[in-house]
Amino acid sequence: MLFDTTFFIDLAAEMRARSPGPCRELLQKHRHQTKRVSVITLGEFAVGAPTAYTLRFFRGYQPLALGTATAISAGRLQASLDFEMGENDLWIAATALRFGWPLVTRDKSFARVPGLKVIGY
Repeated sequence: MLFDTTFFIDLAAEMRARSPGPCRELLQKHRHQTKRVSVITLGEFAVGAPTAYTLRFFRGYQPLALGTATAISAGRLQASLDFEMGENDLWIAATALRFGWPLVTRDKSFARVPGLKVIGY
């Protein structure tokens, strides 16, 4: 499974509040699955968090670099959509589609991407 930035923003809020919530419940439910994160998500999260915190926060998640195949997938995806998708979301969606992984997010725009399995929380 691949996790979108919205998940980590919400997880950080749950952790600050020191209360269980839907993000922690989802992690518990899927504790045996490999958890992946795009470098795009790392960058988005780092906008509002110090580097050391970001690196600690994402420990345990497999980071995914962007490569040629993902770039081509993102371009083809944008060309096939009948709506404009933000560039970062496009890269995240293309990564999930390329590998056939579900995307964990609360962002409703991903539900409009054909073939993308979205796991809400």
